[in-house]
Amino acid sequence: IPARKVKLINNAVWPAPNLTLSQLQEYRQSLGLKDTDFVIGSVGRVFDEYKRFSDLIRALKILHDQGFVQAKLLIIGGGPDEQVLANLAAEFGLTKSVIFAGYQAEARHYYPLMDIFALASIREAFGLVLVEAMLAQVPVIATSVGGMPYVLGQGKAGILVPPNSPHDFAKAIFSLYQNPIQRQKIAEAGRMRAELEFSAERYCNEIDALYESLAKL
Repeated sequence: IPARKVKLINNAVWPAPNLTLSQLQEYRQSLGLKDTDFVIGSVGRVFDEYKRFSDLIRALKILHDQGFVQAKLLIIGGGPDEQVLANLAAEFGLTKSVIFAGYQAEARHYYPLMDIFALASIREAFGLVLVEAMLAQVPVIATSVGGMPYVLGQGKAGILVPPNSPHDFAKAIFSLYQNPIQRQKIAEAGRMRAELEFSAERYCNEIDALYESLAKL
């Protein structure tokens, strides 16, 4: 197909709704989160062959072994492997540090609870949840597979790590924990890229321009 006949229009992603402090506190209490917890969040169907939540649990084990015991993993989503992952967390002594929130119709409500968003998928066509986290100004760490490097601007709007690499996730998480300024810079870069490339307004404008150009042919 000639390049002149191809027009790329990125997906549109709506930002998370604004929640009050009391609403956020209710969510934290319902999940058993303390104000001193450092929350690593992830969202997706709990199908570990693709999403590899187990790699994040292993990364959490590494962090706890290094003394970073206030780190907790919050998994939003339901699926067939939840019990398998719960068993893995128990094997590592992390039952109280891995929180399974199950399927949530409005997962966007939970991004403000996260200090870091991590996605360990070994395949991902786009990674809509990355953009949701970026719009919520949560710094993102993701595997360098599928469309995720594109979403993160080849690492300019988030940190990319190899797939199947708990140690790389642990290293990246601990680095951001130690450097709040860098964490804020990545969060801001993510927000700016998400608003520029994946906003609903941008999507509507580009669709409108495309149809106008076709109508003139």
